[in-house]
Amino acid sequence: MPSINMIAPRRAEKQRLERDMRRLVLVIMAELILAVGLGGWACTKAYSIKMSINRLDAQIAKLQPVVKEIEQYESATAQLAPKLKLLGEAKDRTMRWYNSLDRLTQSLAASTYLTRISTSGETDTGIKISLDGISPTQERVGETMLRLQTIPDFENVDLAFTRKTGVQEEGLEFEIGANLKGGEASKGVKANGSTQS
Repeated sequence: MPSINMIAPRRAEKQRLERDMRRLVLVIMAELILAVGLGGWACTKAYSIKMSINRLDAQIAKLQPVVKEIEQYESATAQLAPKLKLLGEAKDRTMRWYNSLDRLTQSLAASTYLTRISTSGETDTGIKISLDGISPTQERVGETMLRLQTIPDFENVDLAFTRKTGVQEEGLEFEIGANLKGGEASKGVKANGSTQS
């Protein structure tokens, strides 16, 4: 038999196996490094999330008294809401009377004065108002009536009477009736009372 030299192919096979082994070790090491890196990143991320949660829990615990205080204020506000509504309605009615009386004073003719303003009850359209006063002439009373008819809150303005005053100076007493629109009395406020001036 012929002798075959097998040393060179075995040596080549051994070198190829060693080279494949090195490549395999490098791939495994790269995978391990990648796995360790990903694991470290995941652990760092989880730790930072946990720290954020702890920080937010601490802030929630710190803000809890403020939240309770806000809830107490809201409940107190809810308890005061009916009173505030009633107060607002009363303010609106008062301002309506104030504005109506302001317009009334601006609508009086020169040398015409009111001596009494009274309310005598409610009608379907509003509150019945009686205006008593003194004026020097019948023309001034008529002018006052015309001006009263231009006030948007008054309707059904009519003259009840005029008569000469019993004093030495010449003048007329008059009474003008009107309805104040809106009927505030129907909302719980009695509309009877008078003012003397």
